[in-house]
Amino acid sequence: MKTSATPSSSAAAASSSGSGAGARFRRILPARRASQLFTLALLVLVPVTGLFHINVADGAIVVLDRQIWFSDFFIIFGFWIMIASILVMSYSLAGAVFCGWVCPQGSASEWANALTYRLLGRKAEIMDFSGKPMQVARRKDSWRNKALLFSILWLMAMFYAVIPLLYFYPPAELWRVVTMRAEHAGSVLWIYAVFTVILFLDIGMIRHMVCRYMCIYRMWQHSFKTRDTLHVAYDDSRAADCANCHYCADSCYLELDPRNTVVYDSCINCGDCIDACNELHARSRKLSGPGLLRFEMGDPTGERGRGNVGSFFSRVRVALPVAVFGGLMFWYGLSSYEPHHMSVFRAENAHQGAVRDYQINIANKLYRPADFTVRVGNLPDGAWRLSRDKVHMDTAGRANVRLHVGALPKGLYNVRVTVTASDGWTGSFLLRHFSPGVKS
Repeated sequence: MKTSATPSSSAAAASSSGSGAGARFRRILPARRASQLFTLALLVLVPVTGLFHINVADGAIVVLDRQIWFSDFFIIFGFWIMIASILVMSYSLAGAVFCGWVCPQGSASEWANALTYRLLGRKAEIMDFSGKPMQVARRKDSWRNKALLFSILWLMAMFYAVIPLLYFYPPAELWRVVTMRAEHAGSVLWIYAVFTVILFLDIGMIRHMVCRYMCIYRMWQHSFKTRDTLHVAYDDSRAADCANCHYCADSCYLELDPRNTVVYDSCINCGDCIDACNELHARSRKLSGPGLLRFEMGDPTGERGRGNVGSFFSRVRVALPVAVFGGLMFWYGLSSYEPHHMSVFRAENAHQGAVRDYQINIANKLYRPADFTVRVGNLPDGAWRLSRDKVHMDTAGRANVRLHVGALPKGLYNVRVTVTASDGWTGSFLLRHFSPGVKS
């Protein structure tokens, strides 16, 4: 969005940034790179540390060595309601900052671009937005540079392909797969090979074409963008300083002109154009003051009577209470989480048309040892028997205990089955057993 800066704001910026050659300015790129590297490290550490992963064998979501079932309604839905609302608020405030500062695909594409420019020249775009063929610099046009570029990009794809697998297989299991000591090693390696090829095509060729034309998530973010959202603003009162200069536009890897942005463009608020303009002004002896580009939020001209963040709060009046509601649901789900579960159901066999056998299913949702004691109440002594009354599990899993009810006088009996775990948890199930009065 193109806006004019007020004289006071321009003067303040000039005094803080200095003027002329050698002027100092705070670069945005180091902070952005730190954010990208932190995100990449977080993607690896989340499954490796056990914070979150999916156990393929058990078909369960695991958080901190605890299985989260869909029956844990408040945890699952509360978390997603809270996160979705927070994301909506962040989009309303900062626009598509996620794409420029967090997105792993965008980060990999940037690094691949930088590597390509270093090895093949600044015009070596494999897939250019304008459709121009790739132009390799003469002094860098060698098979060694091309082979080195291919090798590094392939290694990047191999690294990125490991990350999604970490969410399904722990590092120790992946090592067993790599060393071919796991039974399912062949199928996992095939999946890994497919991931690697897809990511190589993405990082090596498609790159930011995904961001501009294919990414649904970017379009979702831009649907919350308005004139008040964080954007790159241009100080057109000093337009004479950038006559015939395209340095900021050349620095934009999405090939936008930062001096003439609009609300629904492809800008991802990376700030590279701001750094480029500031750098040019800092090096020049003819240009005074800071660069002509800066991040801006809100309506500084006051035309609609709102300040920089006033419109933000007006747009999150719905999202904020929904986020609080989701957070309360999530908190309640965590506080009421049950580490174990038990249920009772009829066995398949029957005696002379009457059901006398039941299965007591006990589930341990924790990936640590647990002992359980099974008790049966509201039945006469000797009228029932259990296949076992003690159950031990070394880790998360399920175990069945068979309950047989013997001959009883005709009638309906309320049988109470209770399971107690060694950690103090107790589960109870009321079983309604009908006895036709048939002798065993």
